[in-house]
Amino acid sequence: MRMTNQDPMLMQDQLMMGGEEQDMQAQAGSIEAIDPLDRMPPGHSLTGPVGKWAWDQPPRFADPEEAIDFVIDKLEEPAVEKDMLKLMLAGISIEEMVDTIAIGGFATGHYTPDVAELIKAPIGMYLAGLAVENDIPPKLFNSETGMPREAENVTDEQAIKIMKGRNPERVEALRKGLDEEETIAMQQQDMANNSFLAPELDQKPVQEMPDVVA
Repeated sequence: MRMTNQDPMLMQDQLMMGGEEQDMQAQAGSIEAIDPLDRMPPGHSLTGPVGKWAWDQPPRFADPEEAIDFVIDKLEEPAVEKDMLKLMLAGISIEEMVDTIAIGGFATGHYTPDVAELIKAPIGMYLAGLAVENDIPPKLFNSETGMPREAENVTDEQAIKIMKGRNPERVEALRKGLDEEETIAMQQQDMANNSFLAPELDQKPVQEMPDVVA
């Protein structure tokens, strides 16, 4: 068998160059660094111990009413309530806040997904009432107008009708505000009519000109 002698320094350089190429190929974020087999196979979650995650255990609340009471008790804590008001004042919609509460409660094992869906409406109404009590216009939905995406062309009459059923206090406040504005406008008009600068008082009676043409 024929042996060939190679320069040890040359072999070392080749090995170093090969290592650098492998490092470049395995650089994080590159396509070469992605291993298609470096992932969990389907069904892997079924091989782990039961109850490893909070949502994989029996929920703390199976009754939606108990879940609602629990969430509202948390929202009524001064620090939490202050944060909720800040978020609504910043323009965060109630829909986004309710979704976050529902997902968070399920992830921590407080209730099941179906209970999370059932409590969304009552929690949303509570947050809307909290906003009104603190003179914050509630943005109900995560849309540009705050209305449902399929109903963003709601007319003023429809909005007032909905408000009468859902938020009669707000309707009464708006009505009082309009009545006050109308009263102030009428008072200003009366003052202008009775002023010495009123156009009617500035006008002098027109004297008839004598008929000079016989």
